[in-house]
Amino acid sequence: KTKQPPSNMSSTEQAEEGYIKTTTHNYVSRKAVIEGAKQVEIKGRSIVHEGVQIRGDVHIVKIGRYCEIGASTVLEPPENPFQKGKCIPMVIGSHTQIGSHCEICAAAIGSMVMIGDNVKIGKRCIVKDNCIIESGVVLGQDTVIPPFTRISINNPTLYQELPPSMAVQMQELSL
Repeated sequence: KTKQPPSNMSSTEQAEEGYIKTTTHNYVSRKAVIEGAKQVEIKGRSIVHEGVQIRGDVHIVKIGRYCEIGASTVLEPPENPFQKGKCIPMVIGSHTQIGSHCEICAAAIGSMVMIGDNVKIGKRCIVKDNCIIESGVVLGQDTVIPPFTRISINNPTLYQELPPSMAVQMQELSL
């Protein structure tokens, strides 16, 4: 049986019960796993949902402000191709949303990026700013996605260019 919150609690208190609020106003689910927490930096006002696994024990993971990491997503810094057994840092920019059930091994994900559910991003990929990666897309290792690009599951080799107003829209969505 699952424990129900007391009925005299407000909906905000009920929503916050399963999360830890940090001093920088991040909300981290009590069911998220952050390994090597000393090497994980979350700038502020970000949300880490339940089942998320952040592998800070492998190398440094930096997450910007106003980010949301969806449920059951794995963030793992990629291997260094020139030094076996060593990894390189993972950097995720501000105002970025990552969907649920994703496997992210990218070297860098820019600011104002939206990643759908069930996306697999291969080792050392670089996703530039203001991109949309739709649900179900798989990116091979060492792929570089240019800024203002949409990648669709229907035709992943055909990149669709996004308008410059995308930067403002993504920023407003994350606030």
